[in-house]
Amino acid sequence: MDFIFYVPGVILLITAVFKLSALRGSWRDPLMAASGSVLLIGALVCILSAPPTISVVNSLTGIANFSAALVYSGMSALSACYLVLMIAWRGGEPERVARTSLLVVGFYALVIVGIVALFSLADVPVERTRDLDTYYANTPYMREMILLYLVSHTVATVTLAGMCRSWLREVHDLTRRGLTLIVVGAIFDLSYQIAKYTAMAARWNGRDWDFLSTSVSPPLVAIAGVTVAAGFALPRIGPSIAANLRAWRRHRLLHPLWAEMRDLRALASETHWWDPPVVRLAQQEITILDGVLVCSPYLDNDVRKAAYAAERRADTSRPDHGTSDRGAAGQVGVDQAEIVAEAAMLAAARVRASANPSAEFPADVGELQCIKQPHLMVGLARALASSPVVADARQRAYVQEVRHD
Repeated sequence: MDFIFYVPGVILLITAVFKLSALRGSWRDPLMAASGSVLLIGALVCILSAPPTISVVNSLTGIANFSAALVYSGMSALSACYLVLMIAWRGGEPERVARTSLLVVGFYALVIVGIVALFSLADVPVERTRDLDTYYANTPYMREMILLYLVSHTVATVTLAGMCRSWLREVHDLTRRGLTLIVVGAIFDLSYQIAKYTAMAARWNGRDWDFLSTSVSPPLVAIAGVTVAAGFALPRIGPSIAANLRAWRRHRLLHPLWAEMRDLRALASETHWWDPPVVRLAQQEITILDGVLVCSPYLDNDVRKAAYAAERRADTSRPDHGTSDRGAAGQVGVDQAEIVAEAAMLAAARVRASANPSAEFPADVGELQCIKQPHLMVGLARALASSPVVADARQRAYVQEVRHD
């Protein structure tokens, strides 16, 4: 069960490292500073809450249960960061935002001072790494410290959920989804708090319901932490993720066209495995356009016309007349046969450009229309990879070059 604290902690810590490296000089921006703080403090609190870490911290400090004050203070600071981040995210008059944020920070600073003061007054000599809340539920000052943390955390959770709920009516798309995730996380967080309250109340009444605190609440708070952090992050990183997913799909679809053109480029483009899809797609398209530029003088309009006629004949002989492919092309006014014809012309030109760069140019030089429209480049790539008409044009070009040699 101990690992359940480390999983969200490591996830948040990795995210925090990338986020903080991107912040650089942006700490004066309240939204950026608060979002970075949420990730970093959330990661540290998750890691510090794990029983093995609790034992190490207590041992290093030489104070039994010192981790309790440390973790509760961290959770209180995290509550403040969540509220400040929500206030900054929602925006408004700068003076009001700054004033409200300052009040939140001041309130939770007092809570942290109270936690430390109560812990210093409590007599808690027995180290408890998993059941501290219930074990010391009746201990003077320690009981008050635990309740101070829980109540202040509940106030933050309810306030956060209320702010999200009222804002949900005004926003759409990723912001709405992010707020929904935060509300879901708040529900898990409230469930964690209810389990804690119930376990402590049972102790006050002489019952042992410790399992609610030791077994039920840890997964609830872990899910809550990751879900709330994801809700805050989604509107900021969602567009980037969507753009990279679209770029990855396009990069994959354009691969046959890139493979046809890559050897014609004088300087190979350098990409690394860690480059995001948008970067890899940009390099891929540069390579394609450079290769097309090399092939341009060898584009033979006669090859295009012959391929177009061959594709039309093949098209009429198919039972569905090629409607599955023509539907996408027809939307932009380009016939599927024309895409295949241009792919055949390009494949033949690529053979001539690579086999004999000093060869004579065709009398009727053609022009690629598909390469000018991003959505048609995919059709061009598909035709290069799968069309028998294109394969035949490529083979004819090879035979002609062999004869000339």
